[in-house]
Amino acid sequence: MPPPASPPPSETVEADWLKLFDSVSAELRTAVRDVVVRHRAAMADAFYVRMLADNDARPFLSHQAVHERLRFSMQRWLETLFSCVDHAAFTAAMAMQRHVGEVHSRVDLPVNLVARGARVLKGEIAHRLPDSGLDREALVDAVLYVDNLIDLAFEVMSSAYVASHERAARIDEAYRVFSYGQNMSLERERQRASLLDWENRFLQAMMTGQSGDELPLISESAFGLWLQHKATAVFDGSAELPSIRAVMRRLDDDLIPLCRLQLEAMDERGESRRLIKAVQSELGQLKFLIGAMFERFVDLESGKDALTQLLNRRFLPAILTRETELARSHHKSFALLLIDVDHFKQINDVYGHDAGDRVLQQIASLLLNTVRSGDFVFRYGGEEFLVLLVEVDAQHASRVAEKIRARVQHEHFLLPDSRQLQVTTSIGIALHDGHPDYQRLINHADDALYRAKAGGRNRCEFAAATSTA
Repeated sequence: MPPPASPPPSETVEADWLKLFDSVSAELRTAVRDVVVRHRAAMADAFYVRMLADNDARPFLSHQAVHERLRFSMQRWLETLFSCVDHAAFTAAMAMQRHVGEVHSRVDLPVNLVARGARVLKGEIAHRLPDSGLDREALVDAVLYVDNLIDLAFEVMSSAYVASHERAARIDEAYRVFSYGQNMSLERERQRASLLDWENRFLQAMMTGQSGDELPLISESAFGLWLQHKATAVFDGSAELPSIRAVMRRLDDDLIPLCRLQLEAMDERGESRRLIKAVQSELGQLKFLIGAMFERFVDLESGKDALTQLLNRRFLPAILTRETELARSHHKSFALLLIDVDHFKQINDVYGHDAGDRVLQQIASLLLNTVRSGDFVFRYGGEEFLVLLVEVDAQHASRVAEKIRARVQHEHFLLPDSRQLQVTTSIGIALHDGHPDYQRLINHADDALYRAKAGGRNRCEFAAATSTA
């Protein structure tokens, strides 16, 4: 006879909570709640003083974020957890734990910090329980009640954390498989052209440049952006990638500065020729490594959005997680453009769904031709597109958004029956502000898109400024 099936985790937690709830008196629960509510501000402050002093926790916190937002969130968390007096309140409290666990997963907060936070809170509450007026025996019961209740909350939080991490890992792996299936022949030629363009600009600057002229860095070229933001995902683990990065560092850190000094001196053409040959030698090595790296992935095809051939939105978490980490480690921002085709339902209703599909395909092509090869373009859903612009500031992101809006407005879209149609788009712009949770950035872009549509459509709106974390 097979063993009985295990109950779902939510049922186990609820049963444990009911057992804990029934094990202590209403007077004791009320006394604990009153202490927590009365001292919640001091507890939250003490908690974040401790966490800000922790080297492991410091990358995920800032004094500004704690002062403006996190300390109040911690106070609400404490009050909600210790105010559970019935099933409805318990359900709401556990929903909060699941949400917190999912946020911790998105920002990749280490599990040991979550456990450390639980220990800090238990100590803060235990330190203040003597203010409850409970006798010695009841104080022991109160400490056990606090420990068990926080353990239950963190059990739910950890369960949500693990589930979210597993989903993200599966999506990340799917994105890597998808990346392997890109049209590598076309991408290889595009990057060869990018390298050639950089080489030509470098040679022109060396031949005709004057003192004070700026020489282009290869890391800031179209090829450099592609390598940093896309090749890392596609070719991660390849033998050539570290060597390619080493060549680029030699170019940017060693040879280009020497070339700049030579432009300043302008007195030894022989030295200029030597430096140019050294740069071209490194470029030859770079081209060889790029060719070898691409060779193993040529002519593979796989899962794109069936209609537009853009990235599928299910890869968005993997890419945003990587870009958020890159932004944090390299101190360069990125932006999201959330783009909606205005009155798209009317296009389908008047001209038919084939016409609507044709419009979406042409907008997808227009987006790809407007952004750089290092940027990402997604079919976000229905008539919505999402563009991730890497290494941009607010001004650059606004210019690109306006360029997209204007190009769509002036484009004549060809319909299946040879008719033409003009459409417009509304665009919400959000600049990464340092917060580690990428979903917050998507929400800001969505809010900005809503304002663009509410403001009359065919316009771009920037998300309101937010504090960094």
